[in-house]
Amino acid sequence: MKLNRIVCGLALGMATLFAACDTDNEAAIYNGVSSETGQGISFATSKLRAVSVPSTAPEFQVSIFRSNTQGDYTGKVSATGTIDGKEADCFTVSDFTFKSGEAESSITVNVAELEIGKILALTLAFTDSLNMGYTNNEKLTVNVNVEYNWVSLGTGTFVDAWATGSDANPDGVEAKVEILKAEGFDRYRIVAPYKEYLKSPQGAADWGDNWIDVNKSIDPLELWVEDGLVFYEDFPVGLNYQGDSGQPIYGCHPWGWSSMQDPSFWAHNKMEGKVIQLAPYYYINGVGGWNYTQYDGVVIITLP
Repeated sequence: MKLNRIVCGLALGMATLFAACDTDNEAAIYNGVSSETGQGISFATSKLRAVSVPSTAPEFQVSIFRSNTQGDYTGKVSATGTIDGKEADCFTVSDFTFKSGEAESSITVNVAELEIGKILALTLAFTDSLNMGYTNNEKLTVNVNVEYNWVSLGTGTFVDAWATGSDANPDGVEAKVEILKAEGFDRYRIVAPYKEYLKSPQGAADWGDNWIDVNKSIDPLELWVEDGLVFYEDFPVGLNYQGDSGQPIYGCHPWGWSSMQDPSFWAHNKMEGKVIQLAPYYYINGVGGWNYTQYDGVVIITLP
């Protein structure tokens, strides 16, 4: 099975993008077109850095400039986009308006229909060629994605009977953890679930310092619920097999195995009330692991 690493993005608030441009570009924007030949409209740059917007406010603004500030002017911007190389139409773009005397306006790009986790390659272009400025900034490209808006539920509990259990305490060591919820979704993030145990004297005694990967112990565990069943990407348990940093141990959902594609194999990963139960396959890539996918009580998470 190919293991997936968890990548945590930073959710940004609604972004108003005033892209930086050099002084040469700026002079071209404002001096490119005379009052006789048109508006001289332009973006400030031809390419923006990647933009992340929260699912609760999935839009951002892009600044537009003109060199001729005489009179009112309203214009349009065309937009084309692709996701994974395929044409997409999960966005809308507003018109822009300059009032007389104004040199700067903006458009609003809304990506409410963009699926979370997908990257939209977006190209914006002016439709009025007679009013463009004398720059190379008549088109603008930007990659856009939508992030979950995470809200803290408070402190819950987490226990992994396999990773933290022992002969003396087979049920494992319970840890206090912060639990976040994606606003508007049945999706949860358990913050650093193994950190407390693996940094404790008990963790060192159980595993030995060479097995413990402190950096991995602080990675979050992200999961979501569909019809009472719980799903999750592969998550590190903060341990390296035989102390080899090239052999991290992951907790994996059974859906990652071709032999367990039937939903009947997923039944032990479930949520009842405020209790979430996981039944992972603890796996070392290319080596093997420990199959606990058909057991109850392996990993128990209790929400606040």
